[in-house]
Amino acid sequence: VLYFSPDGKILHGEEAKAFLEEEPELTANYFKYHMGDDTYRILRNGKEYTAVDLSAELLRCIVRDAEIAVNEDICDAVITVPAYFDHFKRQATMEAGKKAGLNVLNIISEPTAAVFAYGIHGKGTDQTILVYDLGGGTFDVTIAHITDDEIKILGTDGDHRLGGKDWDDALAEYLSDQFEEEFDIDISSDPEMAAALQAQAEDIKKKLTSKQKHAAMVNYGGKRGTYTITRELFDDITAFNLNKTKDIINRLLAELSMEWADIEGTLLVGGSTRMQQVHDYVRQMCGKPPMGGVNVDEAVALGAAIRANIDADGKAQVQFTIGGKSTSGPAFAIAGARRIK
Repeated sequence: VLYFSPDGKILHGEEAKAFLEEEPELTANYFKYHMGDDTYRILRNGKEYTAVDLSAELLRCIVRDAEIAVNEDICDAVITVPAYFDHFKRQATMEAGKKAGLNVLNIISEPTAAVFAYGIHGKGTDQTILVYDLGGGTFDVTIAHITDDEIKILGTDGDHRLGGKDWDDALAEYLSDQFEEEFDIDISSDPEMAAALQAQAEDIKKKLTSKQKHAAMVNYGGKRGTYTITRELFDDITAFNLNKTKDIINRLLAELSMEWADIEGTLLVGGSTRMQQVHDYVRQMCGKPPMGGVNVDEAVALGAAIRANIDADGKAQVQFTIGGKSTSGPAFAIAGARRIK
């Protein structure tokens, strides 16, 4: 998310997200959907932006944050994209990196990056894993075989229009329908109310990862409705979205002539995989819970950093720190430093 302040400053992330409801005409979000689409244009503060322009602005913001954190200038980058990004979308991503002033070392798929992150935890040296990557706006599934010195991607599939936002939309629509049923007032056509419901739905979704129920209050036109959302109800409301991910996984397994029995572990990536329904599904199909030890929000970024730091022989090029422990020597092997095939 980006917010284009009237004073010319550009905010990103959570700071920008706070303005989605109040000033949607000054924000931009989900522009990754439009990478590679030359017809996509939006106007902010009198300036026209393409998806590449917006991505470049976001990258500039991220680089500034990183430079402050490490107190060093950053010129090089490995940038991750959904696995099903085609040539045009990847080229657009490369262009965004260059516009942001970066030397783009590589464009790699998010599931591949996640596998690199998984590798540093040393969990097994010869196994087939499934990467279930559900972000805010996209879904990827990748099946990979990992050995001591190689990551072999067996297959990948996904839906670039399916993500955590769809779960939010389903819950927001449910709240809108409940309010209309109670007060005979249709609030779905009010843009500000729609944005408010969207934000509330996302908040409820997050709370239900640790709570069994949460009360939702909808205020409009002097009326107030209160609706209890249990985890079970939320799962029912959003079941069709989870089923879409199941269909994509089944399609990939069939394409590879594989079954769930061939999968030895599942790695969850993306904040939306914190939903309990995802964990329940994986446990049911795989016979064991998803792999732990990886922060689902950070796995892709961590994997990209590992990839940036290794050479063709799987050796780290510079000294760096993992988990508070400094490494030694100019070149050393790490579990995550594996060849991609």
